[in-house]
Amino acid sequence: MARESSKNNDAKNTDQISTEDERRYRRYTTQYDEIIPPIGDVKIVDTTCRDGEQMPGVSFTTDEKVEIARRLDEIGIEELETFATYNDSDRESAKMMAEEDLDISIMGWNRPVIEEVEDSISNGVDAVAISIATSDIHLKFKLRMSREKMMEKTVSAVKLAKSKGVYVCFNAEDATRTELEPLIAYVMAGKEAGADRFRLCDTIGVLTPSSTRYMIDKILSEVDIDIELHAHNDFGISLANALAALEIGHKYKGRSIWISTTVNNLGERAGNVSLESLMMNLKRHHGVTKYHTEKLFPLCKFVEQSSMVKITPNMPIVGENIFRHKSGIHQDGVIKNPLTYEVFTPEEIGTHRTIALGKHSGSAAIKYKLDELAVEYDEEEVEVLRHLINKLSIERKSPFTDDEFMHLVLRVKARSVHHSH
Repeated sequence: MARESSKNNDAKNTDQISTEDERRYRRYTTQYDEIIPPIGDVKIVDTTCRDGEQMPGVSFTTDEKVEIARRLDEIGIEELETFATYNDSDRESAKMMAEEDLDISIMGWNRPVIEEVEDSISNGVDAVAISIATSDIHLKFKLRMSREKMMEKTVSAVKLAKSKGVYVCFNAEDATRTELEPLIAYVMAGKEAGADRFRLCDTIGVLTPSSTRYMIDKILSEVDIDIELHAHNDFGISLANALAALEIGHKYKGRSIWISTTVNNLGERAGNVSLESLMMNLKRHHGVTKYHTEKLFPLCKFVEQSSMVKITPNMPIVGENIFRHKSGIHQDGVIKNPLTYEVFTPEEIGTHRTIALGKHSGSAAIKYKLDELAVEYDEEEVEVLRHLINKLSIERKSPFTDDEFMHLVLRVKARSVHHSH
């Protein structure tokens, strides 16, 4: 049954939601979620230590990267992508991750340059990502390379990596601005060279759910290979695109659909698919329970501290306001039963619920907070506190902390004692 939210609620909650209803409401956002299409075999590769670190201002220490790897491993994430070449710090962090002997696969990101691939593998990674742009605009203006030369370099790098015995993913940067026919030819060439997986990079975030389904369906219908979507969030729909990729993946039994994520939506420009949002969507809408979501909030807070990029209060899943209720109507509902305004519990992601006292708070919220702080009270004191908080909140424009609330309580109680004499 739902956890009681107030010490004084036992007598009031006579209409508790039944176990069966709780199961249904915890499993589905609404009953209509039952019509959501099934998804394919999902796996996650987290690129916080690679694409996340490409976000301006973000630079993880070696120890921080190792700790991120440990935490992702505890959650059950299948793979972590990092830089394993290019500088001594990246080499050292890759080596240290490998020495942790974690279950999570450690993938080193590379260009299709033989020396770089060899360097990554020498630093202990068990998988490599080999990346090059495939769109005409990148080939012409950035790489100044023919399509034939680009494919030749990729095939050579894939063959070299496979000869070293590592897992290989080959990437098409800016794939979503590449014509489909040459893109499929590129995927076929990588597959024939021995690659294990193809990464479809929506480098500037131009996909929609519909175009995501279309592209992945076309590629998988032509090439028998696992596929990964690396989606950027420039239009705010990278998560929707990831879920669309998983839906179309259901058609292709025996193939894994990988989704590239970052913690806290870090990454170039608008970031990538948020790990925490993807995981909770998988759990809530698709019944995927293989990931330890109760470790999400501590991971996100660690990455917030390490990246120095603050989690906004209204960020999905882990934002401060997700389990902080301010409206008096919402507070009353949550106090009576959390299921009224929460589709998953704070415990599911490793955090807790708070009641924010402000100008919209009613007597139920005041009593809840007094109970929480083990303060005895009478109805008159509650009413005085309610009026006082409502008045002061208009001026301060922020909720009261517990210490500030207790200061008000002491003022009210001192006033009560004074009037009693």
